[in-house]
Amino acid sequence: MEILSARDLSGYLRINEKKIYKLAQESKIPHLKIGGKIAFTKELIDRWILENTEREKVILIAGSDDHLLRKMIDIYNNEKAGIIFYAPVGSINGLKILKRNAATMSCVHILDVEKRAYTLSYIDRYLSAEGYVVVQLFFREQGLFVRKGNPKGISSLKDIAGNDVAFINRNQGSGTRLLFDFLIGEEKITPDRIKGYAREVGSHIEAGLRVLGGSGDCALGIRYIANILGLDFIPLFNERFDMVIPEDHFHSVQVKSFLSFFEQQRLVSSISDFAGYDVSNTGGILYPHA
Repeated sequence: MEILSARDLSGYLRINEKKIYKLAQESKIPHLKIGGKIAFTKELIDRWILENTEREKVILIAGSDDHLLRKMIDIYNNEKAGIIFYAPVGSINGLKILKRNAATMSCVHILDVEKRAYTLSYIDRYLSAEGYVVVQLFFREQGLFVRKGNPKGISSLKDIAGNDVAFINRNQGSGTRLLFDFLIGEEKITPDRIKGYAREVGSHIEAGLRVLGGSGDCALGIRYIANILGLDFIPLFNERFDMVIPEDHFHSVQVKSFLSFFEQQRLVSSISDFAGYDVSNTGGILYPHA
């Protein structure tokens, strides 16, 4: 077993010796102590290098649920050597996971209620102001799902308040739930006037299926889901869908490779059947500002 000092390892890995000590102190590199001094075994270091090289091929995306993003991930996983895992846990939970360095990037759509628009205020609210890149993925159309023929005669949010309309709500922390609460607030509608406000589901497709199956009369979701389920759709809002990426990940080969799948020509040819999406400004850097 070959033993290396911090200086030896610095030369072997071509990393500054201070960085070697920092990695050891943070338990990010395998090490041991001999006579009170930090030392390393070459065998474990070589294994650590291999494991980290393989880990770099894996991307974890945490955040909002979106079907176009899922499709692009599927295409990437089929064409590339790397692997992308997608955890649709909601916009806010995705940012919390990103802050803990447990994800490579996070997809979000969080309305700035004070400005009544999609801004980057969530960067300051949920993350540190520096060290992130925000890429615009697309806009998508949000509205109300109702059964074909609209048997309840719903035409606006006012029609679901105080009437015999069973609503299916989205989960706390999702961008769609934040949008719904904002929209009913704008209409001066309190949650207690909405039958089913506390009945939550975790995705657009689940909300649509509840309406389709008759266990709910109405839900808020994206047009694409209404189209594939054969539901009627009442448009209410166009929302921006962003990807938030730590700078060190943004400049990695693997992330650059994935983002290239959102280039206009490739994207447009892949989404002909995705109604309700606007990809005209996809790929633009929103933060830091140019």
